[in-house]
Amino acid sequence: MTNTSNTETAVVARPTRSSASSGQRLWNTFIQSQALVLLGFLVVVSVVISVLAPRFMTVDNVAVITRAAAFVALVSLGQMTCLIAGVIDLSVGAVGGFAGVCTALLMYNTSIEPYVCIVIGILIGAVVGMINGTLVTRFKLNPFIVTLAMSFVISGLILVTTGGWAIPDLPKKIEWMGRGNLGPIPVPTLIAIIVAILLAFLLNRTYIGRHIFAMGGNKEAAILVGIPVNRLTTLVYVISGSLAALAGVMMLARLASGQPTVGQGWLLPSFAAPILGGAALNGGAGSVLGTLVGATLMAVIQNSIVMTGMSVYWENVVVGLVLVGAIVLDRLRGRAD
Repeated sequence: MTNTSNTETAVVARPTRSSASSGQRLWNTFIQSQALVLLGFLVVVSVVISVLAPRFMTVDNVAVITRAAAFVALVSLGQMTCLIAGVIDLSVGAVGGFAGVCTALLMYNTSIEPYVCIVIGILIGAVVGMINGTLVTRFKLNPFIVTLAMSFVISGLILVTTGGWAIPDLPKKIEWMGRGNLGPIPVPTLIAIIVAILLAFLLNRTYIGRHIFAMGGNKEAAILVGIPVNRLTTLVYVISGSLAALAGVMMLARLASGQPTVGQGWLLPSFAAPILGGAALNGGAGSVLGTLVGATLMAVIQNSIVMTGMSVYWENVVVGLVLVGAIVLDRLRGRAD
């Protein structure tokens, strides 16, 4: 997998002033090498949980973790793309749930081929992303307000269309997308890896990706040099909506039913994973690989709560604390620069 951008922080710290102490330089290096910090923390957490719960490192449980990480990774990669561009998407969870519900309704109430229904579900996510992007760019609205409002609208539509009930009796032929394995590797994990590779190529090897990084780093300068900021902003929202919808239809396949509650816990991890992985809250930086590691860490934390016998009600507390830690790291990286 490729590096995310020339703007991404290098593992070796940038040269500091001659008066800076070696200890300060070491600290700068430690903070800037976010991938090293994240991987190290993931290893430490895994070792500690393995001691507390010996079943944690079994083959079956590792498969459970990687399968769960795939869903977090998809919504986080979409969120990461928005963060790189200097915007945010608070509607990812609702979009994922809505795409899953719409896909389930099509399968349940029509004779349309299930895989066509899945494509339609993903397109619904793309359309919502396009609406978000249009509202932000054409009407100059705040991304926070737009996507928050969209989240409420879509969450309401989920309840309106389902009445709060699950949609059962879906075709068995789609279950492989959520439950299947290719050898020892869960299919959702493979899908997430393929998406990550394609997104890394887009961001690192195309002028579109370079322009997305540039507009996130300095929007005014990007406009001055002729970068189509409005179109690219809409594009990142389309990517985010599409990936959230893909996660939603994959969860539909995993559960074999359309659940109106799908996506409700995706928002915080979608921020924590990319920020832990190197994305900057003020735009212009982000790492596909770092986001994947961050998503894995989120899945490990959620799994460890179950494996150690803790109440599941602690999950939001822990994820929230991790997000706060990620924001602190983002601030420290900014100071180290």
